[in-house]
Amino acid sequence: MNRALAWRPSPRALVLITIAYLAVCSAILIYRRMVITPDYLFVLLLPIAYLSGRFWGFFKDWVPFMVLLLGWEAMRGVAPRIGMPVHNGNLIGERWLFDGHLPTLVLQGLLQHGLAGRILDNAGAIVYLCHFPVTLGVAIVLWLVNRDQFLRYAGTLLAMAVLAFIFCVLVPTAPPWYAADRGLITGMQHVLGYTLPSELSAYFEMLNPNPVAALPSLHAAFAFLAFLAVCKPYPRAAVVMFVWCLAVWFSVVYLGEHYVLDVVAGVALAGTSWGIGGMLWQPRVAGRRLAVLRRWGAWASKIRSGFSAAPLGASGPGGAARQLAVRWRPDRSHGRRGRPL
Repeated sequence: MNRALAWRPSPRALVLITIAYLAVCSAILIYRRMVITPDYLFVLLLPIAYLSGRFWGFFKDWVPFMVLLLGWEAMRGVAPRIGMPVHNGNLIGERWLFDGHLPTLVLQGLLQHGLAGRILDNAGAIVYLCHFPVTLGVAIVLWLVNRDQFLRYAGTLLAMAVLAFIFCVLVPTAPPWYAADRGLITGMQHVLGYTLPSELSAYFEMLNPNPVAALPSLHAAFAFLAFLAVCKPYPRAAVVMFVWCLAVWFSVVYLGEHYVLDVVAGVALAGTSWGIGGMLWQPRVAGRRLAVLRRWGAWASKIRSGFSAAPLGASGPGGAARQLAVRWRPDRSHGRRGRPL
């Protein structure tokens, strides 16, 4: 065995190592004013795949997932060039829902004061920038401990992203900061513009991501999808993920990146996609498990038939073992160890 592979952490230890490792890497990138995008994260996850002992399995499961995810990001850059008019229906709906008030303006007016306000601004920006680290962090943890759940999570996430892309191409909607820049909202601070201005990777800079894709909020949707993925199999982790959902939903509204209606639409998209994905995925998982059980049953039948058909004087490979099995087999007059009762 390769000396580097002689020690492997236990599954529980590997999960803790993964969480700590991603947290440290994310903190370093945020400190260096870099947006943590999937292309960076894929490279950062390679040591975890190596530690897991499933390095090539990681490539088999993750390369298609990452190619499709990065392809979706590339399509988002195409959307603004199609030329569909930008809509502000979510702004109109928000004002109607809250009796003429905008939650972003209300929150900023109440909380954006002094040192506490500056701390909240930076905390909200950090939560916003941890969008992909948490989304893909949940994915790698699921891959380590529950591959079936990972495949369902990854498939649902991609399907949800494609649906949101189609909607944003057909009905591009402006986020609050975009509406404020065009004079539709007054008195709003675009917090990300002065707290943690960050640089994109060269790949994402080339993509020119779509700035008018507010509805539905994929920040809200991805966070809620992560919660749903761990809710049933890992209830304690679900509590942490629900707190994360609340932090994300608050932050995107407070920062002026999304309206409350965008958040609600994102949560609805995640819940619907997860439910439909479960109806499509569970029969496949059950069928695969049934096929495995049938194969094991067939092998067990062959072994039993081989033991019973072998004569006591059988020779050749396995003959002695078959003789021993037949001789040891107790009858009604003997106990479990072959001794007389």
